[in-house]
Amino acid sequence: MPLRLPSWDQAYPSKARLRLEVSMMLESVVEALLGQLGEGAFVGIYAKGSALKPWDSPLDYVPELSDLDVQLLLHDPGLLDDLERALAVQADLERRFFRRAPQPLHLPRPQILVINRFLESPTFSPSPASVVQTLFGKPYAEVHPLTDREAVREADRWSLLEHAKPEDLRAFPLNFMDMPGKYLFHCLRQLTWRVGPTASRALSLLGSSFEEAWGHNRTHLVGRLEAAGQAGLAADYAGFYLCAWDFYRSGYADSEAARQAVRHGVRVLEAGRRLAQG
Repeated sequence: MPLRLPSWDQAYPSKARLRLEVSMMLESVVEALLGQLGEGAFVGIYAKGSALKPWDSPLDYVPELSDLDVQLLLHDPGLLDDLERALAVQADLERRFFRRAPQPLHLPRPQILVINRFLESPTFSPSPASVVQTLFGKPYAEVHPLTDREAVREADRWSLLEHAKPEDLRAFPLNFMDMPGKYLFHCLRQLTWRVGPTASRALSLLGSSFEEAWGHNRTHLVGRLEAAGQAGLAADYAGFYLCAWDFYRSGYADSEAARQAVRHGVRVLEAGRRLAQG
């Protein structure tokens, strides 16, 4: 029986308001980067991730856990190695956001990555151009083109293994044990960057095209996993995000919801590893 995902109803904060706050944060980040570093510093600025994809159910965006991914290609890759320069950008984007949203429902979480050194790595795969916004400079497809689909599939296999290494899985219990109450959020942060791409990587190994595996939101991916015979992985993948939502909606007071999210997340990583091992 297909998973019954909750609808985005009155039990959840306003989707329109959350989406507006994400847009406000993205505008603030871009303005701060250009204002502090100057347009001449950039080859391009790009945005991607679940925060920008369609939100068909609460699964697709969890406030403050889901990242707003911003990728920078700089003429000088070391430009933001300077502490004061980086802190100036941080202070500026924060100031701009709260000027736009003095009392936000949530604080969107930008994740800014300088991608210069990653572009030559065979394990740093592009995203479908359809899900990346070019915010400034060269089009994304020109700076990170898809050149080898089979290489992407092998990178997905490698990542499923690398992000669920046995030593990491063994370390999780002690890492998570001393995180009472609100500190459980740090456990979810340790997991989310590993859990998030697991569905796409699994579908890639199961034969989905690059666009099908990487070009859709989590609601769609869960359905595709179920159709591919991966009902357990689909259930745990959905469970991680829905329990994280419960933790957020409780004001980070519902520790059991966070513990359940941790359980689901670890099972997702274990399932992804088994799939990659064949």
